[in-house]
Amino acid sequence: MSTVRNVILATATVCALATPAFAQNISMELSDRQAMYIDASGKVSRMDVSASGHRMMMRYGKPVSAGTIFYMSGGKLYMAMNRHMSSGRDMLVDEIH
Repeated sequence: MSTVRNVILATATVCALATPAFAQNISMELSDRQAMYIDASGKVSRMDVSASGHRMMMRYGKPVSAGTIFYMSGGKLYMAMNRHMSSGRDMLVDEIH
């Protein structure tokens, strides 16, 4: 399995943390055994994960830390980690609002 596919699969499982800019009338909350997939154009698809799909996700997927931000620009999906600064502000979240 290619690295790009692994990244896409892992990204799909954590899109509940994504900003509302990704929302296309799809709830950003995930229940157990659900996934979201973001294609190259930024289209978001929601799917229920089968037992075999769950096993694959547990084998190849990686946990995403709280504070992860996904951002689409120029046809590319970016991932950044928010950082809490000593001033009490969140470096990325406060800046993008």
